[in-house]
Amino acid sequence: MGEEKRKKKWIKTLQFLAAYLVAAWTFLQFIDWILNRYDISPNWVDLLLWIFVGVIPSLLIYFYHQDRINEGILKLREKIIFPLNIILLAVITYFGFGSSDLGATTKEISYTNDTGNLETQLITKEEFRIGLPIYEFEPKIKDTANTWLKEGIQELLYQDLLQDKTLSVFTSDSNGTVNKVTESRIFNDYYVDGTYEVVGETYKVTPTIRNAKNGKILSEKTFEGNNLLNLLDDASVFIKDNIGLTEVKRDLYIDLNLSEFYSSSLEAIKAHINRDYYRAQELDPAFAISYFENAQRSIRFSYGEEGEKKLINQAYKYSGKLPLQRQLQIRILRHIAYEEWDMAEKLLKLQLEIDPSDEIYNRLLYAVYGETKQVDAYAEYCQERFDKNRSITNGSNLINASIVAGNYDKVINAITNLELVQPNNQGLSSFKIRPQLLKGDIKAAKKTQERTKLLNPDWKNFTTPVDSVIDYLSNNEATKKRLEKFVGKYRSQISEQEYEYWIDDDKILSYVSNQELSAPILADDNKLMLGSYVYRSVIINEFLEDDTGIFYASKNTEYNYNTKNDFYYWKYDSTIKNAEEALSNNDLGNAEKLYKTAIEKFPKHYFLKLALQHIEYTKSITDEELQKQYSKITGNYSARHFWVEDKKLYYEREGLPKLHLYPISEDRYISLSRYGTQYAFEVTESGKLASAVYSYENETGRWNKLMANNNYLLKDE
Repeated sequence: MGEEKRKKKWIKTLQFLAAYLVAAWTFLQFIDWILNRYDISPNWVDLLLWIFVGVIPSLLIYFYHQDRINEGILKLREKIIFPLNIILLAVITYFGFGSSDLGATTKEISYTNDTGNLETQLITKEEFRIGLPIYEFEPKIKDTANTWLKEGIQELLYQDLLQDKTLSVFTSDSNGTVNKVTESRIFNDYYVDGTYEVVGETYKVTPTIRNAKNGKILSEKTFEGNNLLNLLDDASVFIKDNIGLTEVKRDLYIDLNLSEFYSSSLEAIKAHINRDYYRAQELDPAFAISYFENAQRSIRFSYGEEGEKKLINQAYKYSGKLPLQRQLQIRILRHIAYEEWDMAEKLLKLQLEIDPSDEIYNRLLYAVYGETKQVDAYAEYCQERFDKNRSITNGSNLINASIVAGNYDKVINAITNLELVQPNNQGLSSFKIRPQLLKGDIKAAKKTQERTKLLNPDWKNFTTPVDSVIDYLSNNEATKKRLEKFVGKYRSQISEQEYEYWIDDDKILSYVSNQELSAPILADDNKLMLGSYVYRSVIINEFLEDDTGIFYASKNTEYNYNTKNDFYYWKYDSTIKNAEEALSNNDLGNAEKLYKTAIEKFPKHYFLKLALQHIEYTKSITDEELQKQYSKITGNYSARHFWVEDKKLYYEREGLPKLHLYPISEDRYISLSRYGTQYAFEVTESGKLASAVYSYENETGRWNKLMANNNYLLKDE
């Protein structure tokens, strides 16, 4: 009889439990609908699910003994289990959801529009955005005539999807399912790749949405037609539909057609994708994004201040048709081009509230932090970025920022912990090399280096220079006294890019103009190491000494997978800067004095003597004679263009910003933006005028004429 009674009680208990589970599940479904309907955090569903499941032990006891418990009779075990169950559940949910956002999935952001008025915009919070890597599309059949579409379709889809702030979109050039899954699985549920085919004038584009955890196809569809841009507009809607974006959510944001904001000219887009910006802008003079991309590249690599301003002003002129995000990027880049750092930083921080994952915004902010030497702010911001969005890009930036701030153990421990959850990721351990060397733990660095070489034999080209650094540091400590002699600025021989080195809390830091902060590693008595395995590039900066033992230049050797490239940088200070500013402002009298002072201070700086030669030459001829000299050579020389503007001679090559040229003789010219280049005009044996380029050879101190087809060009008929 007792056994029969217990059986009935268990059946009744299970019935109550089943009813409870059904009711809980129904309630969760209703809550999920409410959350989606009113844009409230979906974390509530997970939290409630844990609560409903967590109280089951107490419920089972209650259902089994409910007759007694309802009468208020509790045994000791129940007096212990019930509160203990609640306490454990509270602790678990606190640690599991204590840092989760349980509020709205959207927030209202205020920003200043182009007219200076304050506006507001409703956006999806970053933590609730759907991560979506987009990879290059592959041709179904070999198609050399349309290879630009591999990157072109990827770029156009990226630009189109970028308008939807429910998404966190980025592009990658990784190939193969294994590499794509390895890269995207940690922080994303989906990724997009696909195929394309061109038959006559018909395009067939097949976007494929894949599971980021295993690469399996979740959905795909072929879009076919004669208008590629319209196909991709439809493809972006298909992608959003199939990753869970409802029409209600899609309607939160303006979705412009590609032809409206990008370009309606496919030939211009093709030239832009192929980095032929000059041709793209010639085909579509209002191609704002092309001007912007060219200006961004020019500013990032310091091609020339005057040309940079021209490009960003053109982008600004035609920016009205662009999505809001692009308009703001152009405004910010314009402030940076004009070195208005405070305004650039304020706008960047404001716009990063709207688009916190925007790669361009973040890169520009890192550049501002570098320009203003805000080391702690840089580290704090990168930590904040990673906490909100644990992407590979944010992780790499955090590693660099933490190292710059001197938090070496933090980086080493973080990488060690990541190795535990990703034991098959062979490159992770190599990220420890930089912090280990900077920390002075050479023994650990040697161990990491040997593992790196064993697991990555194809890295030999840039593991070899790291070996030499480890050997040096095994016998030499990176003291402040050893590091102080590197302090100063060095300007590139082929652009206006500058490296600056300074001491910060007994460590040396560096900043490359318009890029980011870095922490160099002492590599020899006269060498520093930059770069890292994270970026698959190691740079050894060898500093050259004059007769007094003072550094006057640096030879930066960059080691990549299979190549080694040398770049020269020259000591640069206010003496030279003031001389160049005077020359640029045509204040020749003052410029002459300043250049003579600079030459006395830096006798090995050949380009200072050339600038002085220009001053002496222009003083030897009249202004009328100089203008006649210019008029003889102006015109087009294939891809080169020479013209006079405000009585000054300018040069521009396709895809590059304009340069102001200064004559040093009747047929030779220099540029303050390109120390190592001379521009010459020569008459061929057939009597035709040709444009020639001479390059400075640092080892011999000679000027060598470049004779390749793209360096010796005849004037157009």
